[in-house]
Amino acid sequence: MWRVTVLSVLLLASTAVMACELKFDPISTLRYYRADGWALPGVSDYKSTAPLPNSFLVLLGTVPGTTTEMLLQRDDVTDFPSQEFVVDGARKRMRAAQYEAGLARWIIGGHTIAYSYIMVPVEAHKENGKWKVEGRAGCIFTATFVDQDGDGVFRLLVPGTLKSDLIPRWARPTDPS
Repeated sequence: MWRVTVLSVLLLASTAVMACELKFDPISTLRYYRADGWALPGVSDYKSTAPLPNSFLVLLGTVPGTTTEMLLQRDDVTDFPSQEFVVDGARKRMRAAQYEAGLARWIIGGHTIAYSYIMVPVEAHKENGKWKVEGRAGCIFTATFVDQDGDGVFRLLVPGTLKSDLIPRWARPTDPS
């Protein structure tokens, strides 16, 4: 009986100690940089554009001064290649992955400034030229690729959607004063 009491006290004490840790929220969004630009599957191979449906607006939100359109893709599954990038000065490698993805293009003044993907990870393979999805993860996430320099190369990857602070300097309206 005394062992159960000791274990109970130790369990309660350990959970109390674990709850007393210093926690913090990052000030800025983590940014992944790729000098050569990120490969953006589906961007050049879409069949048409459409206004954003409400389900996209809920996930992506709106950014004042931008126009957003949905790219309708030819394939059901988007195949992202493995790519090397830099985060906090350290080189990393993103693994290749497959997603069922929605794709949105962010535009300011007729120039594309970013692409956002809404993604559900899947396990899939092609069978007779068509994707066959074998399994889906129970999560949805977004990633946004930004053209920082206005040269059409999307070097910056940010988890989440486009926010006003991510609009590149070259795309911001100039102040006439």
